[in-house]
Amino acid sequence: MNRPDLGPPLRVATPTLERRVDLDWLRITAFGLLILFHIGMFYVPWQWEVKSPRLIPALQIVLEWSAPWRLPLLFILSGAATCFMSRRLAPNRLFAARSRYLLPPLLFAVLIIVPPQTYFKVVEQYGYSDSYWRFWLRYLTFDRSFCRDGHCLLMPNWNHMWFIAYLWIYTALLLCILHVAPRIVPRLAALSHALVGWRLLVVPALVLATGRIALAHFFPETHGLLDDWYLHFVFFLCFLFGFVALPDGALTKDFDRLRWVALAAAIICYAIRATYTWHYRGQPIPIEVKVAMAFVYGFDQWSWIVAALGFAHRHLARRSGVARQYLTEAVFPYYIIHQTAIVVMAHELAHWSLPLWCEVTLLVVATLGVCALTFELVRRVDWLRPLLGLKTKEPGVSLGFVRWRARVAEGSTASVAELVSKAQHH
Repeated sequence: MNRPDLGPPLRVATPTLERRVDLDWLRITAFGLLILFHIGMFYVPWQWEVKSPRLIPALQIVLEWSAPWRLPLLFILSGAATCFMSRRLAPNRLFAARSRYLLPPLLFAVLIIVPPQTYFKVVEQYGYSDSYWRFWLRYLTFDRSFCRDGHCLLMPNWNHMWFIAYLWIYTALLLCILHVAPRIVPRLAALSHALVGWRLLVVPALVLATGRIALAHFFPETHGLLDDWYLHFVFFLCFLFGFVALPDGALTKDFDRLRWVALAAAIICYAIRATYTWHYRGQPIPIEVKVAMAFVYGFDQWSWIVAALGFAHRHLARRSGVARQYLTEAVFPYYIIHQTAIVVMAHELAHWSLPLWCEVTLLVVATLGVCALTFELVRRVDWLRPLLGLKTKEPGVSLGFVRWRARVAEGSTASVAELVSKAQHH
C-alpha cells in the first residue's frame, strides 16, 4: 500500500555528539537579563511583589526592550534541548528525565523558596503584620483570606517558577503528540524547511502578530495556566519551533546570514514600541493603533530572536571554556533563587534610605552573591542537588561504565528520533 509523501527527511533526527555551545551562551544571557529585569521591576509602576518608594517610570522603556522576546527565546532553547535529548532517549525515558529535572525544584520552590516573596507581598500590599512563620503555616494550608478589590491571593503559588511548570507541561504534551501522532513532527519539520531567506524573518513574526491580535486582549498574561491562552500560544509554538527547527544546520546558517538585517529591524521596532509605550502611558489607546502595534510587537519579538541566534552562532559557537561550563550548571539554581533574593533584599534596602545608585548597586551585587553562595553550597550536598535542578553525583562510577550503560539503555527501546524516522517512511 502506498503511503502519502511526508516531505523531506527530518533533519533534526541526524545524530550528533557536538554540544551547541552558542545555545548555552544564549541561555545564560537570557537568564541573566531576566535577573536584571526582575531587579528593575522593583523600581517601575508595574504590579509586582514589592515596590520601591522611589519609582522610576522611564525605566519601563528599558525593561520593555527584552520583555517581548526573552522568554520566547528561552522556550525555543528548551525545545532544542528536548530535541537533542530525544536523539538518545525513548519517549518514556525522556519524560522521566525531564520530570526528575523539573518537578523536584518546582515543588521545593513552591513550598520553601517562594513563600518569602508572598510574605513580603502581603506585608506591603495587604497590611499583614504577623510573623513569617505564622504566615507560612497559612500559606501551606491554602489560606484565601488575603483579598482586595474582589480578588483573593492564591496560596501556595509558584510565582516566577511558572516557567518551569509550563516547560514541564509542554514537554509532556509534545511527547503525547509524538506517541499518538508521530507523523505530525515530520510535517512540522517540512514546514520549517520552507522558512528560508526572508521567510525566516517575516513568517514567524506575522504568526506572532496574528496571535497577539486574536488572543492578547481576551487572555492577558497571568502565568496562571488555565487562563493564559495567549502566552500558551506563543510559548508552545516557540517550544515546538525549537524542537523541530532549531537543531537544523541549514536553518542555523540562515539565522547567521540574517543577523544584521534582523538586528536593524529589531532596533527600529523597539524604537517604535518605546515611543508608543511612553506616549500612551495611562491613556486610552485607539483600536487601530493597537492592531498596528501588534504587528510591530510581533516583528520586534521575532527580530531580536533571529538576531540573537545569528550572532551567537557566528561569535559564540566555539567559545567554550571554564566560565561557560560553570554558568551552564549554575544558571538553573540562580533562576530558582534570584527572585526571592531580590524581593527580600529590596524590601529591606528600601528602609535604609541610601542614595538610589548605591541601593541599586547593592541590590544587584547582593542578589548575585546570594545566588552564588546558594549554588556553591547546594552543589556540595548531594541530597540538595536535585532540589535546585542539579544532577546527583555518582561517585565511583567510571566514564566507561556510564557510556556502556547508556548504550544498553539506547538499545533497549527506540528513541524519539527513531520513532519519528519510522513515521516518515511508513
